[in-house]
Amino acid sequence: MEKNKKNIKLKRVLFISEILNPPYDEGIKKTVYNLFLDLDKVFDLQVICRYGFEKDNIHIVNTNPLFYSKEVKIIIKEFKPEAVIYLPFQSSTFASYLRLKVFSFFARKSNMIFIALQPKPVKEWQKIIIKFIKPKSAFTPSPELHEYWNSIKVRSQLIPLLTDLSTFRPLPSQENKKSLRLKYNLPPEGLIITHMGHLNEGRNLKTLIPLQKPGIQVVVVGSSSTPVEAQGKRTLKDELLNSGIIIIDRYIENIEEIYQLSDLYIFPVVKKNSSIGMPLSVLEARACGTPVLTSNYGSLDYYLGDDYGGIFYSEPRNFLKKLETIKTELNKDLNKTKVSELNDIFFSSIHKQINK
Repeated sequence: MEKNKKNIKLKRVLFISEILNPPYDEGIKKTVYNLFLDLDKVFDLQVICRYGFEKDNIHIVNTNPLFYSKEVKIIIKEFKPEAVIYLPFQSSTFASYLRLKVFSFFARKSNMIFIALQPKPVKEWQKIIIKFIKPKSAFTPSPELHEYWNSIKVRSQLIPLLTDLSTFRPLPSQENKKSLRLKYNLPPEGLIITHMGHLNEGRNLKTLIPLQKPGIQVVVVGSSSTPVEAQGKRTLKDELLNSGIIIIDRYIENIEEIYQLSDLYIFPVVKKNSSIGMPLSVLEARACGTPVLTSNYGSLDYYLGDDYGGIFYSEPRNFLKKLETIKTELNKDLNKTKVSELNDIFFSSIHKQINK
């Protein structure tokens, strides 16, 4: 594709998000980066962000919170994008709608596309304003946000998220699993259950404590991107550690290895604002062939169902009881997954909207 880009007139696409720099260790950052990689291959792309890495088509701007600045205006006016995609790092906050309005003011003739990964609380007076500055076209993996947009007559679409299938894939053998466990100083035998994500109160992590018992090791891998104000009380971490749960709160470069060494990935989140609308960690676990025990969160069931027997749903308070009933299922070959199909849906949906 790179060779052909010089000879084909490609659509000019401007991609805007706050953060594009590594480490890519949580769902929103991964989605932004994976979308950037795709757009950069397929379109004539320019990027505006606050934090990013050096590349000719990436503009790192130092501007006010709403991106209303001469610098941003000049970049947009000179590039003349045919489509503008805004994926806010803070998702669908009131400020995100205001920023989108600023971008649409600077790029009046562009096809404006809003992508928000989870709903955010907005006040009643803000909802009134949002009705007047609402996006013309929007995508989300969150059923709740999709429903809200429909209620205010936004042309919106529910979409899944992207998974890097070149990185997240099954191990060739069980021996590799034991080697990985030793690499991370984890028990080579017994059942290992893992969870990835921010170490905060909203993730419902205390429901993992009953699972920590003889023959079972629970491992929680935190994100280095967790804001200090979102980390919750120190007592949460202490309570998990005191129960015997292992916490890895450092950046792991080859995070796929944690999924690969696991017998089960677990997702206990129930609060709609505590994770993106389609938890990327669940998709990554399934791409690695690891079975998943999860709450019925966001659009997981809508897009994956039981994923060929690889996903089990339960209320988190019943996780231990559910685990007892599915233990024999965990020994089966569960490598078959719908995750690659979801990648195709994501790409085709975004590309179709850009090319309108």
